[in-house]
Formats: sequence, C-alpha cells, structure tokens
Amino acid sequence: MIDPKLRHELLNALNRIIGYAEMLIEEAAAESRQKQCDDLAVIRCAAQGVAQHLKGAFSGRLAADAGCEEDFLPICATSRNHVPADAGKTEGSRILVVDDDPDNRAHLSRLLHSRGYRIATADNGANALARLADESFDLILLDVIMPEMDGITVLARLKADKTLATLPVILISACTEMNQVIRGIELGAEDYLPKPFNSTLLHARIGASLEKKRLRDQEMHLLSQAMLAEAALDRHRALTQAVAGIAHEINTPLGIVRTALSVIQNRLSQPAIAASIGTEHAESLEDILEAAALMGKHVDHTHRLIENFKKIAVDQMVEQQETVNLPETVQDAVDLFKLSAREAKLEISLDVSGIRQAPEWRGYPGYLRQILLNFLQNIERYAYPDGGGGRVEITVKDGMDEERRTPVFTLSVRDFGTGIDSGHLTKIFDPFFTTGRGRGGTGLGLAIVKNMVTMALRGKISVDSEPHKGTCFTVTFPKQ
Repeated sequence: MIDPKLRHELLNALNRIIGYAEMLIEEAAAESRQKQCDDLAVIRCAAQGVAQHLKGAFSGRLAADAGCEEDFLPICATSRNHVPADAGKTEGSRILVVDDDPDNRAHLSRLLHSRGYRIATADNGANALARLADESFDLILLDVIMPEMDGITVLARLKADKTLATLPVILISACTEMNQVIRGIELGAEDYLPKPFNSTLLHARIGASLEKKRLRDQEMHLLSQAMLAEAALDRHRALTQAVAGIAHEINTPLGIVRTALSVIQNRLSQPAIAASIGTEHAESLEDILEAAALMGKHVDHTHRLIENFKKIAVDQMVEQQETVNLPETVQDAVDLFKLSAREAKLEISLDVSGIRQAPEWRGYPGYLRQILLNFLQNIERYAYPDGGGGRVEITVKDGMDEERRTPVFTLSVRDFGTGIDSGHLTKIFDPFFTTGRGRGGTGLGLAIVKNMVTMALRGKISVDSEPHKGTCFTVTFPKQ
C-alpha cells in the first residue's frame, strides 16, 4: 500500500515541473526561441508521462504507453494557452488560491495573473476562512489535502455560511481517491481538477465557473430589482387608494357648497327679491350674483379635476395588467385635460402615425394617464406661465429596444415654451426639486413620474430642453 502522503508529494513535485516548464515555454514562444521551446516541451512531456505512470501505479492500472497528451506536444506554436472568447467578461475577477505548498501557490498565482485575474493566497484552511470573512472574492481554488484543516472541511464551512454558500469553489489535489472527489461535489464544489493539472483545462474551467457566477449574480440582481419594483408598486397602490378615499371625502363638501350656491343664485335671481332691494342696491345685487356664478364655475372645475384624479387613482389600484389600444388610451388622457387646455389656450395635437405594428399594449393604463397628465399640467404651469398658451405635440411610435431586442413604444410630449435651464436638467427628477414653489409646485410630480415609468411601466424616461425653445419628455416602455 503506497503511503498517501508520499503519493501527494510526488504528484505535487511533478506538477511544479510541468507548471514551470509551461511558463518557460510561453516566455520562449513570446521571444521566438524555437530550440528552447522544443527542449522545454520535451521536459514537460516527460514529466506528464511520469505522472501518468504514477497515477496508473497508484490505481493498480499500469498504462502500456503513457505518452504525451496533445496539449503537451513539443510544438512552440501551440504552447501558448488558448484564451476563451468570453475571457473579457471575467477578466479582473478576484481569485483566492488556497494551498499549503508555497511553490504551488506561486505557480498558480503567476499562471492566473497572466490572464488578468487578481490573485490572493492563503497557506491553510483557517487563513482562507479568515480572508473570506474580511474580503470579497469571485472564485476559490482549494487544495484538498492540507494540514490542520483540509479542503473538504473548508468547503463544508463555506457552504454552511449563507453569505459564502454561492461562492464557486474548484478543488485541486494530487489525491486520486474518488471518494474525495465525490465528497467535494456532494458538498457543492463547482468543479474538480487533479494534480498535475492541464493548464488549458484549468483556465477553461475557471472561465466557465466565473461565467456561471456572473450569470447567477446577474439573475439575482434582476430578481432583486423585480422585488423592489413590486414593493414600490405596493406602496404606490396603497397611496392611490388613500388618494381615492380623500378625493371622495373632498367631493362631499364640494357638493354641499355647489348646492348652496345654486340656492343663493336662484333666490337672488327672483324678480320679487330684485324689486324689494330697490334700484339703489341693484349694483350690489349684480356683484353678488356675479361672484356666486364665479364661485360655482370654480367649484365645478374643482369637482371635475378631483373626479379625474379619482379615476386615475382607482385605475392604479387594479393590480392586474390590461391589454389596451395605446392610441385610444393616450387620447383618453388628452380628453381628460381638455377643459384645462382650453383655459390655458394650449393647442394639443396627437400623432400616432409612427405606430407601424399592432397598437395593443399590455400594461397599466392608469399609470400612463397620470404620467401624461403630469406632463400636460407642467406645460400649463411652467412652459407657458403667462397664460398666452402655445403648441403641445404628443407623438407615439413603436420600435425595437436595441439593447434588449424587445418591441417597445415611445411616447414623446413636446412644448415650445420657456424651456428648462441646463443646470436644472439633472435635478428635475429629484424629489422636492422645483423652480415653481410660488406657483403651487411641490417638487414631487416628476419624481413620481420617473418612479412610475421605471417601476410600473419597466421603461426609461429622458428629457431634452433648451431655454426659450421648449422641452421634450420621452418615455420608452415595452409593449408587454
């Protein structure tokens, strides 16, 4: 029976010969020293052959001819390791090399550093766990057989730690016993490489493990974003439910006021009242009737605004998405603003000729209405503040998101008014930022709009403006 420690030391020594031979071959290849390259390749091939013989002897299956693998042939042109096509995605990843043999640590560090990885080392399992507690890594190369704490014990502790359980681990060992390999895979090791290892295979498996981690991290990030979006929607639904209730409560006293005004107007308009007041107070009576009419007009206007706002809020409390005709939905929002547009002398045009495909959209029409109404209210308040009015162009078109390759709609709302100062453009979506505090602005409108676009519509919003030439808000969102 061959002593496991002796077997481990023999294979480690051969691994160092093969590893340093590979690095010297790369240097010789880089300087076109063909003779040195060929001689070193022979040494490397011989060491590989000895390692194969030893592995056969250890396992009781002696090989008839332990020749060189194709990767170890003495050809200088093939001596340089192949760089995977997706290496750029994982370049710069941080790798922790854990091995009790200083030569192995140095060899692996040099080999991986040449590929652009950032390397840290630990000489035993305890030190590795200490580094992992304080530092962040993307992958661990873990020797199985180490004194004090072996690699399997380290792996078990990693998988028991919630913060480290998903960190990929590749086991490397001169140990040829399959039970160690099986135990490591069962515990959650990403992969396993025996010593002496094939450097090309090592790089390929490291690249594959890092790419899987990158995709897993990306998936977790998207899941986290989705959960945050859902939480934001829940908060917004709760808020809109409260708004709908408040709107209902406000409408009740408004109705009483409107009824009282109607009674006043009817009574004061009766001929008997006018006759009893006499001609000396006729002018005062006319002023009272005119004031009552003005009050009635504004109460009616307030009632309509609250009803529209209540309708939007009720729409947003519906949790399920709807499939709607987008041009019709946009037109509905414009119609809600017609009275205000008439008073503000705004000429609103809607162009949907840019929709080349089906106009159906699956989403939340209540959110879209509020977004559009917010744009129009801002135009009324800030773009044409002097009451002179002006043009508003709304366009809707469809297209393709170049980054995600998914069909999208693009909604643009453009005015030709005062524009926005360039120094304010980067702040206008910030909560509580406003330049119109004296005109009723709260600084929350566009912040809420951005939240609805990004969270509810899963889209993007941008603004383009130039002082005295106008402003254009653009919202892009997926068709479904």
